[in-house]
Amino acid sequence: MQPDTAENLGLTPETRRRLLLSHISDRVRRLRSRLLLYIMGCTLSLTAIDLAICAAGLALLLGGDLFDCWSLRHPVRYLALSDQLRKAERLAAVTGMIQALSLISATGLYFFFSGGNANLLFVIGALGIGAVNSAIVLPLFPLGGMIKLGLYAVTPALFLGAQAIIKQDMNVLMFTDASGSMLLICMAYMFVSFTQSGLANFRITQTLGAKESELKRANQRMVSDQKELRKLSLVARKANDSIVLTDPERRIIWVNEAFSRVTGFSAQEAVGRKIAELLSGDDESLLLPQDIDQAVGAGKPFRGEMVNITKDNRRIWVEVNIFPVHDASGEVEFFVGIERDVTEAKKHAEEMVQARHAAEQGARAKSEFLANMSHEIRTPLTGIIGMTDILAETGLSEEQKGYLRTIAGSSQSLMTVINDVLDLSQLDAGKMELNPAPFRIDTLFQDTVALLTASAKQANTALSLEFFSETSLSIDADQSRLRQVAINLIGNAIKFTKDGDINIRVEIIEAADGPHLKFEVKDTGIGIAKDKLDKIFDRFTQAERDTVTHFGGTGLGLTISKNIIELMGGRISVTSKLGLGTTFLVDIPVKLTADLSSDEDLTTPVTEDFDHLAGLKILIAEDNQTNRLLLSKYLDGLPIFLRFAADGVEAVSATEALNPDLIFMDVSMPGMSGLEATRQIRRLDIPQPTIVALTAHAFDTEMQSCLKAGMDHFLTKPIRKRAFLEWISKNASKQDDRPAPPSLSNAN
Repeated sequence: MQPDTAENLGLTPETRRRLLLSHISDRVRRLRSRLLLYIMGCTLSLTAIDLAICAAGLALLLGGDLFDCWSLRHPVRYLALSDQLRKAERLAAVTGMIQALSLISATGLYFFFSGGNANLLFVIGALGIGAVNSAIVLPLFPLGGMIKLGLYAVTPALFLGAQAIIKQDMNVLMFTDASGSMLLICMAYMFVSFTQSGLANFRITQTLGAKESELKRANQRMVSDQKELRKLSLVARKANDSIVLTDPERRIIWVNEAFSRVTGFSAQEAVGRKIAELLSGDDESLLLPQDIDQAVGAGKPFRGEMVNITKDNRRIWVEVNIFPVHDASGEVEFFVGIERDVTEAKKHAEEMVQARHAAEQGARAKSEFLANMSHEIRTPLTGIIGMTDILAETGLSEEQKGYLRTIAGSSQSLMTVINDVLDLSQLDAGKMELNPAPFRIDTLFQDTVALLTASAKQANTALSLEFFSETSLSIDADQSRLRQVAINLIGNAIKFTKDGDINIRVEIIEAADGPHLKFEVKDTGIGIAKDKLDKIFDRFTQAERDTVTHFGGTGLGLTISKNIIELMGGRISVTSKLGLGTTFLVDIPVKLTADLSSDEDLTTPVTEDFDHLAGLKILIAEDNQTNRLLLSKYLDGLPIFLRFAADGVEAVSATEALNPDLIFMDVSMPGMSGLEATRQIRRLDIPQPTIVALTAHAFDTEMQSCLKAGMDHFLTKPIRKRAFLEWISKNASKQDDRPAPPSLSNAN
């Protein structure tokens, strides 16, 4: 069974520390009283022992008690205050045991050196005084008190046993008569009773102390809760959102200041009324059952938006968050409602929706305008450029050829402007898509330089092209967009370089993140001023104002090129010195492919022999008479059967009658459009022809619409004769199992 130490009695460390410090204070405070008792006891012992032994006993008593008090006051107190409570208790128990042993030693001197005059009752009385002090200590320091009591209890028996052994006489155990024995029994009984009383007082004291500590903690919690409650009350009262407390029947119990500010109803006007009736005004529809009523009826939370009517009959939108508070039995005690005025937010959201719709309508209008503009301009341009090509094949004088070159150049310039505007529109809308495919980069730049060589000769400028590659010259990228960038950069260099040189350097290198295509266009032209370099890629921008007048152009080419390069994941930079020339450097990450031979390259010229097209049946649906004439001239002399349709209805009828191999379908035609005509043709129970869209709407969305309608390919106006014939030669095929067509005329 463990002793009733403070720890075993379930005392908290803080209580044990407090009791130990009280014990230290009590021991030091009572030191003088104990010293007086020691002196009185030693004086009485002079009747049985000599002065020297008496002095030795007094020294033991004083030394033991002084050592105990010093130890308690200094190291034990320090340990107790330094959160080393267990060490402090153990050290205090040790010093207390030393003090008890000093008292036992002093009484031993009296008992063993007094000759035959020693009285055991004197020893028991001296030890009894020590026991009384130990019992007093019990409520404060039970561990030390129990150790001392144990020592004092066994000492008399040890003294008698030792004396019997020394004298070899067991009769010494019979140390007193009947009256003395009775006195001894009484003293023992008093000792035990006093000890038990001390322990009981200790338990009572500690119980009261624990209750006092618990009460103190409860008071502290109550004070803390009151402070927190005041803070929460202040927060709720001053919150920007309306806060409403209602009973289970939704009658208002309490409202904060924000509620009165938003609704106009004071707390006195609101308390006691049902919130739905208070905030519904004259609108009875607001009193009809709603989701919030179902949630409240089921004692569940609710979150949503609803309309309230204020005291001055304004309709406001509020965001409502309601949750129930339950009592100890689980029943709903009241509801807490938090309402936020979102009228302005909803108004702003509605305005944003309207603005978005307006922006979308504007974007659609812009797209439709550009598409219509493209169609309206490209359609006549098709006639102009096509007829220019046909006219060039006739016998012309040198003067007429000059006029024709002017017409062709002007038409091409107008087409460049249209293409730039459409490309910019696609970039702004984020609709420009890349279509990567394998091709040889050297072939692309050779074709581009060949295309621009005539312009360079007119400017008396030499073009040079160099290739460097650590691996392959075949890459997987968007060939048409890369060609567009190359034409823009090299064309710009030619435009601004007269009587000079232009060097194009192309290389494929292995970088840390993979292969990169780098090409540099370096000219010796007019150059760009340093303060203009940071704006050179801005739209509608050229280096100087008179540049547009002198050299022409829209100022969109570099903007579009930069956007295309960045869409490919690359970057473009420029360096220049005014009057000395300009260098553009393009760096694009690419994917290498197996080398393509020149025979496999897509730019190989098409043969002039069209015999393989013999018997091919072609239907062209085109509403513009000029374009019908132009396309008939393009196809004149080919061994084919050709028929025209002026609109979609006629195209469907002609398809049923002719059963053509190939249909060129204008997308925008009056009456039935080319898209609808294609859908109807695809539903006909005939061998299906190849249908190619002819359109001036050069948008990806237009291309997707054509493919979705059932068309197979897509050609953009204006259509050049060579490109048109090359496409037919490469892609057209006959259906040999079709019936022979009737005799057809090539007339319109």
